[in-house]
Amino acid sequence: MGKGSVPGQVKTRLEPHLGPKKCALLNSAMMHDTLTRLQSLKKEAEIVLSVSGVPSRDDMPAGTVLERQQGSDLGARMMREIARGFAAGHGAVILIGTDHPTLPLPFVEEAMHALSTPESLVLGPSVDGGYYLIGMSAFYPELFRNMTWSTDSVFAETTARAAQLETDLTILPLWYDVDTAEDLDRLLEELREGDMDCPRLLAVLF
Repeated sequence: MGKGSVPGQVKTRLEPHLGPKKCALLNSAMMHDTLTRLQSLKKEAEIVLSVSGVPSRDDMPAGTVLERQQGSDLGARMMREIARGFAAGHGAVILIGTDHPTLPLPFVEEAMHALSTPESLVLGPSVDGGYYLIGMSAFYPELFRNMTWSTDSVFAETTARAAQLETDLTILPLWYDVDTAEDLDRLLEELREGDMDCPRLLAVLF
C-alpha cells in the first residue's frame, strides 16, 4: 500500500531536509524498489500495488498489478484490500507499506509461512508504534474499525484486540518506516553498507 508521488503530498515531514520535489522522488523510489524486491516472491504470492492519490508509472515496475484505494480512512482502505484479496480466492492476505524499502524479505517469508494455517494473524511492529505489515488467513475487520491511526499506540491497540480473538498471532521482528530525518539517516546508512538492492533510492539520495 502506498501513495502516489505528488510533491507536497508525500513524506511531508522530510520536506525541511529534502524539499517537496525530492520527497516525491524519494517516495517514488521507495515504492519502485519495494515492489521490485517483492517480485522474488511472485511464484508464491500475487503482488498488488494498492495506491491512494495519483499514481505514476515511475512508481512501479512494468507489469505491476495496480488497485486504487477506497475508503473513508486508513482502516477502511485496509479492510477493503483484505476483503478483495479473500474475494479473489486467496487463502491469506498480507498488507505491507512502501515506506520501508529495506525490509528484510525473510520477514515477509516468515509471515507467509505463519499464515499457512487457518485463523492466523501476523503483525510486524514498527519503531514508531505502528506496524509495517499485517497479514491474516481469516478476515478480522475488528482490527481496523475505530482505530486512531498514525499514533504510537496502533500496534499496542491492535495486539490487544487480537488477544480477544480466537487467532494464532505471530509477531515479526521490529523494523522502521522512513518518515523522519532520523529514519532517513538510518536508510542512508543501510544503503552505504551496500547490502540492499535499491537502485532507485541510490539514484535519488546519492
